[in-house]
Amino acid sequence: MNDNTYEIKDQLKAAYALNMCTVSVSQIVDYNDEYILDQEYDAILNNLNLEQIPKDEALLNILVKLLNVITFFRIDKAKREQIEKKYQRRVKNAIWSAVPNIGVIVAGNPVTVGLSLATQVGIGYMNYRREKAAAIADKEDSEVELRITAREQLNALRRELFTTAWRLADEYNFPDRYRLTERQITQYNEILMDVDEIRKYERLMAVKDKFEAYLPFWYFAGHSAKFISEDRNNGLDQDDRDYFRRQALEHFEKYENLNSFNILREDSLTASFALEYVDLLLLDQKPDVEKITKLIRTAVEMAGNANDILELCAISYLKMGNSNEAAKLLRILVNEDYNTATNAKLLSRIYVSEYLTGSSYSPRAQYKLLASRVSPAWLFPMPEKKADNLMLQDAELQEKYLSDQRQDLQKEYNDVTKQFIEKNIIRFNRIIPVPVRDATDDYFLNTDTAVKRRRQDIYNALESDKGNEYRKTIQESGFRFRYVELINEMLIALDGLRLFRDNAEKDDMVQKIRNNLAAASGDLKVIQEKLNQDDAFSIMDYEKIQKSFSFQKLTAEFFEKLRVIFDDGIEAAESLDALDDLEIDIVQFCRTQGIVEQPQGTKGKLEQPEEENDYISLDILGTDEHDESFSKVVFNKMLSVVKEASNNIVIDKTKVDFIVRGDQKFELYFKNVKLKGEAFKTKTLAVLDDHTSADSDLFITCDGVVPVKHSKVDSLRDFSKIEYQGKSIKFGWPQEYSNRAVDIGRLYELLEKLKSIKDETKKKQ
Repeated sequence: MNDNTYEIKDQLKAAYALNMCTVSVSQIVDYNDEYILDQEYDAILNNLNLEQIPKDEALLNILVKLLNVITFFRIDKAKREQIEKKYQRRVKNAIWSAVPNIGVIVAGNPVTVGLSLATQVGIGYMNYRREKAAAIADKEDSEVELRITAREQLNALRRELFTTAWRLADEYNFPDRYRLTERQITQYNEILMDVDEIRKYERLMAVKDKFEAYLPFWYFAGHSAKFISEDRNNGLDQDDRDYFRRQALEHFEKYENLNSFNILREDSLTASFALEYVDLLLLDQKPDVEKITKLIRTAVEMAGNANDILELCAISYLKMGNSNEAAKLLRILVNEDYNTATNAKLLSRIYVSEYLTGSSYSPRAQYKLLASRVSPAWLFPMPEKKADNLMLQDAELQEKYLSDQRQDLQKEYNDVTKQFIEKNIIRFNRIIPVPVRDATDDYFLNTDTAVKRRRQDIYNALESDKGNEYRKTIQESGFRFRYVELINEMLIALDGLRLFRDNAEKDDMVQKIRNNLAAASGDLKVIQEKLNQDDAFSIMDYEKIQKSFSFQKLTAEFFEKLRVIFDDGIEAAESLDALDDLEIDIVQFCRTQGIVEQPQGTKGKLEQPEEENDYISLDILGTDEHDESFSKVVFNKMLSVVKEASNNIVIDKTKVDFIVRGDQKFELYFKNVKLKGEAFKTKTLAVLDDHTSADSDLFITCDGVVPVKHSKVDSLRDFSKIEYQGKSIKFGWPQEYSNRAVDIGRLYELLEKLKSIKDETKKKQ
């Protein structure tokens, strides 16, 4: 046995280094994801703190082995792609080998040509099948060799990890409970994915004894307890929240003690711990200034070049009244062009305060330098000279700046509202099918030119030989119901703006739209009945829809009032903090609505409404035994195809669920996964719900697929953009979907069937 004696700190440091290696091995085995591989490779080569890490040969060996295995898997990915390309090329060549000899067709007489071609087609088909079979066999042989080599690499890595654990445990004589196993890490990762914070915290506490020497565990325990203490909607009373706050402080203190042996040079987790710990300590009646300042410095040191964390550090310094340190960070952020508007505002305010209260000219010079690089509209005004009463002068400057900011923000809200209205006019006018393929957005505007062009095109279609087919298309479009759906989506989107969401007149504003819908419902019912009869619907009926049911007629009063509410609400903001909150709202609104011209500068998170309930019921259009929705006909056809394929898509149902619309799990999924600002549920046929820590879900909709990563919705990928690549489905370089628990081939077959239904539908239009 080893006679060496080590302090507990050294034992913990050695065990932590070993556990970090175990986590790396677990990541490689579980994911074999290029991003994870790059992250682990970079952490070993560039982010290890060589002063802190134990200088042990066994540890060095496992780190070198990790680098080698990561490199192997990078090469392995490239080889697999090459094998797939080679296979596809051979199959393509095999197809061409089955085509008859062109020379026979050109040179022979009709009789001999017919006989020769018949013979060649038969021979060619046999050659094709023989060549394809050989190509498949070669491909499988190559893939088996790669799988064998990969398994050998992983087994060798695990053996090396076991050897390292043995030697470190012998050398440092630490308790075996310090050492994590891959099974414990897998369980830990699953716990972190739990969406119920209270249950997650209880599960973490149940396994805490096993994670004594694993630093990240104590951050997530503290973070979860802090989240519970601040959540006003979890049913806990104040005493319960105070208890969880004390637990969070206890876990963060544990993290702080263990952080002395952190072996990483930069660590966003440690930076996050420090800032969250600061927030808790600031709640004390007499905050420990020295400790808080030390924690902020720790966050800055560990943040590296993570600008989002550096900005939070600057805000924390400002909370402590340390404007000098805050200014240093804000200058870095402005130089890096990160969140420039907000950071320039804060920095200019610091410079003005320092100029008014100090004797140095430096703040004024720095202000001028800043003014030469950013928009003057963002800057707090610098006085020409100091007044006798500095407090009064500062107050006057604040009021002037506040007034300027109000005007700028009112303009931003007005501009964004105009763009939002135009966007919804286009969406609204697209609901009635037009006899024009690939029409641009300009075609659906309410300009005189666009309105006349649409009317003429529709008149021509109705008067043509295929007039009844076109009437059928309008009949099946379900336009009345889709109008209501669009209005609901519009109102739910506006709920992202607190000036609308919290306004006392909101219900009256929405009621105006309800009244307009109700007033038009009778005429629209008559028009729908005409569409159910051949030749009855005319251009006059179309014009009646446009006049009595236009977007402008339904919403003009609403938006006029909304503009007044925005102007008044911004004018009533009495502080820069209040204006900042309103600016955050409009920036986030632009992002979720795809409005390009976003106001610059934001910080913090947007408060979102808890639920997205429809404002207007479809019942307002009257009871109707027929939902003539064109989308419903196609949707049900697609849903039937999805249900038929549902049992063949997933290989391992413990890792992935294939949830089909109509299943209770489907409703639960969309209730648990908050997809703010998105309206995918109505068009989603099924969800591939990934239960692993990768949490890479996939929505299958009637228009294509939508990747969802950690509940964050990506853009729609049309069926026409999807390509099959053997082990993955490409959405267009570099995005792809792959999952070992899913039969990618059968998933692609399903998507192809849905595409063909969609294409057939387009042809009928």
